[in-house]
Amino acid sequence: MTRTKTTLSVIAIVSAALALAGCAVESDAGAASPSPTATPTATAPPATATPTPEPTEASAQRPTVDTISCESMLDPAVDQELRSADLFPFEKPWTQLGFTPTGAAIECPWGVEGSVESATYFAWSALAEGEGEQFLALAAANDYIAREDEQGTWLTYSHPSPQDESILVTDEWVAIADTPELVSAILWTR
Repeated sequence: MTRTKTTLSVIAIVSAALALAGCAVESDAGAASPSPTATPTATAPPATATPTPEPTEASAQRPTVDTISCESMLDPAVDQELRSADLFPFEKPWTQLGFTPTGAAIECPWGVEGSVESATYFAWSALAEGEGEQFLALAAANDYIAREDEQGTWLTYSHPSPQDESILVTDEWVAIADTPELVSAILWTR
């Protein structure tokens, strides 16, 4: 229950940062995009009154094994909002679905310093040729359902729970966040 409340609070904060920064995902009128099923409650902390930084332009260069880090992963406005809520990233190696990527990959759970629980979660992996199909096959074997749209292939667990993550797979990368909207907070998805 604590993680669910904390996650909802973080989602509210990060969504506000994305909206203010102009980085929110624009949905195609003809395509149905997944949306969060939970709504923030009155207990969510208010957004800070400090000015939000301008959105960062998409980097033409994605990270390498040597340069990837949680510090450079998120849009600066989102990073600032998380830190202002006293949340910090904890870098860890990629562990998703038993898939071992050959390129840059990282998982970044954000939480309160000293806690083992995460309040929000981001992960990203570069994909070499053929690795996208390999990841999708592992997802299917682990009961994920694939749905394609103009952004790529979205994976949804066949037995949904409130803590499910949103996974987007393209030919070039895999990105994971708490909601589809938060996937766009990862700079390397742009």
